[in-house]
Amino acid sequence: MKIIIIITDYGSFNNFLAELATEVSKKHQVHIVCSHDNVINIKDKFIYNKFDILFHKIDIPRSMSLKKQIIAALEIRKLIKFVKPDVVHAHFTTGILPSILLKVKGIPYLGTFHGLGLNASSGFRRLIFLIVEFFCFLRLDEIYLMNKKDFTLVNFFFSNKTKKYNSFGVGCDLDKFNRSNFLKDEDFRLKRDLGIQNKFVITYTGRFVEFKGFDLVYNVFKLLDGKYPNQITLLLIGGRDPIHKTGLNDKDLFELENNKSIINVGYTCTVEKYLAITDVFLFPSKKEGLPVCIMESLAMGVPVVSLNERGNSDLIINGFNGFLIESVSKNEDTNLLVNKLEYLVFNRKILDVLSLNCKNEREKYSRVLFVDEHIRIYSSLLNRPM
Repeated sequence: MKIIIIITDYGSFNNFLAELATEVSKKHQVHIVCSHDNVINIKDKFIYNKFDILFHKIDIPRSMSLKKQIIAALEIRKLIKFVKPDVVHAHFTTGILPSILLKVKGIPYLGTFHGLGLNASSGFRRLIFLIVEFFCFLRLDEIYLMNKKDFTLVNFFFSNKTKKYNSFGVGCDLDKFNRSNFLKDEDFRLKRDLGIQNKFVITYTGRFVEFKGFDLVYNVFKLLDGKYPNQITLLLIGGRDPIHKTGLNDKDLFELENNKSIINVGYTCTVEKYLAITDVFLFPSKKEGLPVCIMESLAMGVPVVSLNERGNSDLIINGFNGFLIESVSKNEDTNLLVNKLEYLVFNRKILDVLSLNCKNEREKYSRVLFVDEHIRIYSSLLNRPM
């Protein structure tokens, strides 16, 4: 049995779908189609040549360039006709579009939208996503969504083939993101090495882009640092994106890079060790499907402060495992986030209760649930056990 999985880039495959591909490949042949870019740059999770997994390099554009999409579609169609798979499963709008432009008859096509562009855009860009994604909905045999808002919209028009995952999206690695793996003396050594002993630690992970609220993160911390100098540290884990803007001007970027209370870790394979010394995870993103970084934080027992937007609100229960802020405007959002973080800085008992609630519910974020659900999906399509 052969399954083709299509995803925009290698880094995203390695981060989100590696466990799924390796598990399915124990009994079946898996073909991974992606560009070799590393949008999410982490070391390989597995030695893939030990599994029945074949990689095919096709430049799948991250943009909606029709010319590039057609070129990718022709290559994908050629590969599908050669491999003759039993299932084609594409991920993200940018991976789904070239997959279904030139469909091969007689093969079920599945599409997983990790976050609809039409629900995260405005103006002309929203119109483009509306056209592109509705075209994808029409062409796909089964549509999978990550969050309630996306599911509600698509299910209204395509209820016969729209499904929401029972698992929490792709989930996360609970063995890795486990607070019990870290001892207090290890935490102390890391904080000592970073020079942040006895400081309240706020962490952000992800690309440094405006639509993920990176500009809000900086402006919120700037106000907190001004009110409480040398008491709070901001850990940044990630980096700038070559395509999308940070939302900060040159002056802000210079100050960010030279602020001794801000530590830019960069991209790392050991996010968990930094979450182990984190008091609050700040993630004011407005454009999410179901953010893995929030699940990783919650699994580590770290409460999250975020905006009440799709994806975020699927994971955060206000006042239980974090806080959700109703977005008004950038200035107002900044002040509201500052107020909520101040509340947590000076209410350690409340913070401890939120952290305990996170730990008590961590099992539901397991990536194993995501893998098992896919095995059931593929089995039902192929009408044979996997």
